[in-house]
Amino acid sequence: MSPAAQSLLGISEAIEELRQTINLVAPTALSVLIQGETGTGKELVARAIHDSSRRARGPLIDVNCASLPESLAEAELFGHEKGAFTGADRPRKGHFEQAHGGTVFLDEVGELSPQLQPKLLRVLELREVRRIGGAYSVAVDFRLIMATHRNLEDMVRTGKFREDLYHRMNVCSIRTPALRDRTDDILLLAHHFAGQYARETDRAVRCFSADVMNLFLGYPWPGNVRELQNVVRQTVLTSKDMVDVADLPFEFLRKTVAANVKLGVYHHTMKDVSRRLCVYAITAARGSRRQAARLLGIPRSTFHRIAKSAGLEDPPDGRQASFDAY
Repeated sequence: MSPAAQSLLGISEAIEELRQTINLVAPTALSVLIQGETGTGKELVARAIHDSSRRARGPLIDVNCASLPESLAEAELFGHEKGAFTGADRPRKGHFEQAHGGTVFLDEVGELSPQLQPKLLRVLELREVRRIGGAYSVAVDFRLIMATHRNLEDMVRTGKFREDLYHRMNVCSIRTPALRDRTDDILLLAHHFAGQYARETDRAVRCFSADVMNLFLGYPWPGNVRELQNVVRQTVLTSKDMVDVADLPFEFLRKTVAANVKLGVYHHTMKDVSRRLCVYAITAARGSRRQAARLLGIPRSTFHRIAKSAGLEDPPDGRQASFDAY
């Protein structure tokens, strides 16, 4: 197992299969298309492939297609000659030329404009680029790795992505697993991030409480590893020794309640969390149960059921609920 592939933390079967796929693909010269939900680590996979390849000593040029300004995208990718447009006071190599002998990583390739798609196809087929304003093409030697969270097949069917480019790109496809499909890794990753941020911020966070670990394991993590990373980062900043439910960000707790309501899951940890959130929401809504339910993003009837199960009855005489009242 290469060191680069080992950098993908996890003990689950899904992450082990991913590491094995990287080790098989990396030594080849094939273009690679990495597909997966946002936050699943597609960038880490791209770097692991490059670092384990024969081009590891060459440059890795990382390009986020979603952040490329439409007016500058062509110049960024293919370069330009002096005088090609206003402000072009000197020739400039584009990303494909800069990556000569190495790898180009096109992140969010599904965001590539229809105008640039045929030009990318030409580069893949001929392995040469022509700078804006240039009179001749320049041969380039690079490996292409692409990533997207979009369903490119659907985009092809709807005419938003060129079919010939898709087939040219999809020589070798890798899918990064969602965090909900690798639950064995959740606590391992959480402790890793906690240790990392504790060292960076000089905090003495030591561990997670059993209730917090139960919440982490029961949450579907729609934002995947990136969401877990952000939750742990925020938590470390507000915790001292052991991370408890009260240290978790409100927005995470709100989404946890909503997710568990949708799944019909309700255990003692959720009852405590629900009680805290109901009190917070009622206070923020100045006693209005309707507004409190809306704040939590759940139906009013569901809010009443949760509040009652958590031991929060309607305040007597219509008085405003508050933290102090409970």
